[in-house]
Amino acid sequence: MDMKVKSSLIRKYRAEHLWSQDQLAQVSGLSLRTIQRLEARGSASQETIKAMAAVFEVPHQSLLWPDGGYQTYTHKQWGWVTLIILPVTASAVLLIPVSTHPELIGLVVGVLTIATVIFSSMTVAVNESEVSWFFGPGVLRKHILLEEIAKCDSVTNPLWMGFGIHTFGTGWIYNVSGMLGVKIELKSGAFVRLGTSQPNYLIQAIEDAMDNSGV
Repeated sequence: MDMKVKSSLIRKYRAEHLWSQDQLAQVSGLSLRTIQRLEARGSASQETIKAMAAVFEVPHQSLLWPDGGYQTYTHKQWGWVTLIILPVTASAVLLIPVSTHPELIGLVVGVLTIATVIFSSMTVAVNESEVSWFFGPGVLRKHILLEEIAKCDSVTNPLWMGFGIHTFGTGWIYNVSGMLGVKIELKSGAFVRLGTSQPNYLIQAIEDAMDNSGV
């Protein structure tokens, strides 16, 4: 009986060893056709899975989907810069004498409060059909269909890119904290950079979802 395998993980391990599919077949003692089917369909016999685990020196359970099926991914990153700087700024504004444009002071404090709530966190989720993300309690929701994705890579966002939402070249950047992120390149040529403290996990989740959906 065939079992569901994380074929993206097999491809990742093979790439790390700089092996072709044919070379992996040779070192594992499996046929090239078996390797091709494993990476394309994500299913294999128990003997094949054990052979892969032995070659890559990992537990064979790590190559299988938990509970025999695809698991969705969700991660929330807190925007500590926003949670610290904006409230401090709002407090400083409140120290300005009320007689000095009270309506303006109220407006500024109100805007800073709303911005703090919105950009207090960013949640990224991956399911069987899309990658989605939203800020704070669930505002400014965006998504990308898996079928639109060409590839994704781990990136480091320079400080000058800042935080929040802004465009850069042919893409958009969404970030609330830190400099780590994942760049998702679309088949259209555009891209999206999502800030996250778990870039490797997010990339693996996207690749797993694409494997599971057959994209």
